[in-house]
Amino acid sequence: MNNHLDLVKISSRKKTNPSSSHLLKIRHETVVNTMHVISENRGRRLRPDADAAVGVSTKSAKTTSKSAKASSSSCQAKLDTCQAVAAAPKWLFVQIADMCTLYRNEDGEYHIESSKFHKKTEWFTDRPFHLEATQPTSEWFKNFEELFDDEDGMPNAALTIVHDDTSKDVVVSVFAEGYIKDKEGGGGDEGLTYGYKLDQSTSQESVMSLEALMDGEDSVTLDHCSMFIDSKCTFCEIKIGLWSDQGNEV
Repeated sequence: MNNHLDLVKISSRKKTNPSSSHLLKIRHETVVNTMHVISENRGRRLRPDADAAVGVSTKSAKTTSKSAKASSSSCQAKLDTCQAVAAAPKWLFVQIADMCTLYRNEDGEYHIESSKFHKKTEWFTDRPFHLEATQPTSEWFKNFEELFDDEDGMPNAALTIVHDDTSKDVVVSVFAEGYIKDKEGGGGDEGLTYGYKLDQSTSQESVMSLEALMDGEDSVTLDHCSMFIDSKCTFCEIKIGLWSDQGNEV
């Protein structure tokens, strides 16, 4: 009986132990290899190439630096421009004329003209500056479009009228266009007529209209006209080469 049991035990060991040992060996190697492969693949996915990462980082830093410098330069340029404009004098202008004509043409446009403008147009600065300059009126009209060729539009002007030794109302209008007419047979400045096309805003017209000033007439000749012209024009003197340190005519 004991012998039989021993044989069974031996037989059982022979049948089971080799198989069990082999199975454990396969499973262990498979698990180790699989984990090793997974670990390597995961490392490749999660850890970028060191050199590539440094290259991308450096390129990004350079781009950001260039962008920051460009933005800073642009801001500084705008600041410099604003400071220059704020520090520049702003000019106002005065003209006078005898025997000026105010008329309305067939298109309903208003004009004021005179062949007897004073030969000089006076310039003076708005506060806090205290500068004055003069310019030939002929040059003023020649440079009118260039002088106001900016985004602020054409200048406003206040007209004061004297007729029959009586001062009329002040009328304000936009000087929409300045021009020169040459008389037939005329020569030099003596043969020239200077004029403005007038264009009132709704606000200006509501205070004193050109139509009311003309009292229903299509054309009126007045004894004397004075024109006070605004500007908001910075660097005007540079545009026409008028600037001098003393503000005098050059």
